[in-house]
Amino acid sequence: IATVVGAILSVAYFLQKQKLEEMRLFRELFKECNARYDAMNESLASIAEMGDVELSREDRLKVIDYLNLCGEEYLYFKRGYIEPSVWQAWTNGMKSIVAAPPIQSVWLVEKRTGSYYDLPL
Repeated sequence: IATVVGAILSVAYFLQKQKLEEMRLFRELFKECNARYDAMNESLASIAEMGDVELSREDRLKVIDYLNLCGEEYLYFKRGYIEPSVWQAWTNGMKSIVAAPPIQSVWLVEKRTGSYYDLPL
């Protein structure tokens, strides 16, 4: 009976440890992604406000950096590292940014490259 109790406790310990590790990973991803977005938020807002104009190479690269971040987040979501409710909030934010004409024009071109893990925006 002691063996059975020991086995049950071992499994319970393993499951709890795994859950804590998953939470730690989620927290790290959440913090890192938000910090990266915060660092580019101001320039994205400026680009979004430009209207229907041709972007400079520098601005285009900033948009591509943002799209790369979105693609990474989507990959993490698909692999189960990001909670669905968090992903939905992030998706809403992504859609509002990509709706801006200068950003949308870059997104439409970049989407054809298949570089963003089939990110559904």
